[in-house]
Amino acid sequence: MTMRVRAALTLVIALAMMGLASCGHYVCGANFGNSTCAAGPVSLSGGGTGNTAAAFVFVADGTASPGIVVGYTLNTAATPPTLTATPNYTAPTTPNADSGIGMAVAQKQFLYAAFGSTRTIYGWTISAAGILAPVNGSPFNLPLTFQTGATGEFDTARVITDPAGTHLFVADEVGGQIFVYSIGSGGVLTAVGSPVAVGFSPGNMATDGLGKYLYVTDTSAANHTGIEIAAYSIGATGALTVVAGSPFTGANFAMWQVQGEPTGKFMIGTTGNSAAPLFNNGDSGKDDDHLYVFAINSSGALATPVVSPTTNSPFSIAVESDSGGDLIESFGYDALGTGFNPVESYVLSSSGTLSVANGSPFLNANVGSEGKFDQSGGLLFIYGGTFNQSTVVYQVSGFAVSGSNLTNPVGIGTYGGYWVLTDAP
Repeated sequence: MTMRVRAALTLVIALAMMGLASCGHYVCGANFGNSTCAAGPVSLSGGGTGNTAAAFVFVADGTASPGIVVGYTLNTAATPPTLTATPNYTAPTTPNADSGIGMAVAQKQFLYAAFGSTRTIYGWTISAAGILAPVNGSPFNLPLTFQTGATGEFDTARVITDPAGTHLFVADEVGGQIFVYSIGSGGVLTAVGSPVAVGFSPGNMATDGLGKYLYVTDTSAANHTGIEIAAYSIGATGALTVVAGSPFTGANFAMWQVQGEPTGKFMIGTTGNSAAPLFNNGDSGKDDDHLYVFAINSSGALATPVVSPTTNSPFSIAVESDSGGDLIESFGYDALGTGFNPVESYVLSSSGTLSVANGSPFLNANVGSEGKFDQSGGLLFIYGGTFNQSTVVYQVSGFAVSGSNLTNPVGIGTYGGYWVLTDAP
């Protein structure tokens, strides 16, 4: 999301329950305890099988001197599951006063964080216990042409990987360019045919579900909205080639954020328009209560979207990432900008239409403005930030999909920054 300061930050993990009776593709009783096996989709369980192994959350703390990356472990084998600071974890150091411009996980094995103040990309291996160790050669230097500094605006996805985790993409908001790296043995990064000039200020990036195309939104840092979408085909080496017709412009393509779904047939978007008084007026002043579904043609071009109504304006979205996933979750702020709207859940059909999932919106899931699924599609992580006397108060907590609490908050401080999650390697 677009902001320089985050406050009252809360990270909540919604855990898809295991061992419940199956109703075909869905899971009975998994939508915060309100579901039955009646016809229709079930929310927040999705098509994934879930993951009973540990999952990890990493957060960049740019207020420390030096900066650090904090680690938490979600242990679903415990009874009840627990979310705690990772045992025996030594936080790796990062540049001072720099929360980074983004973080990404590749292959459940490697964590990357880019820092504009030093023009560097830090890489770590992730052990089965959630311990980080530097990748050989880390930190990797970004070219001197990289212009976004430590005070660059926050977008949700300016450092991403393709679904296979073989390439890393870094957007330079100020320089209007994208840097591409191949991820080699042991997580070592090698520059590939970059930088690529975008022609605008790149904000959020995403690939389609098959990793064939890269989509980049032209975002406005002043009011958390989008302007246009650029599209590139991704070559075998990671080299980018402009898709015919790109950039896609006009009101139908003014997206703040787009995300791909597993089949590679569609991109899901939100304009991000919100009337909530956020981040020193970093809002659009109007609500857009819709989600947008773009069909992807054989060359990677985006068709005019199918527009679907939502109950509240989606500030951001999460798209289920596993091979059978079809859930779209939306997150947003309440009218005062001091709390969150309930999470809304939608099911994407094979033809590209959205239907409301059973039990949505979830009144006991108004806990954040941003969310991400794990690789299995069985866990939904939710992150939120609102102002609280200009001070960042950071909490990590979790609750089961049925609504019962897993843990009490375990981390409180005056820091905030980018965050990522991953299932255990």
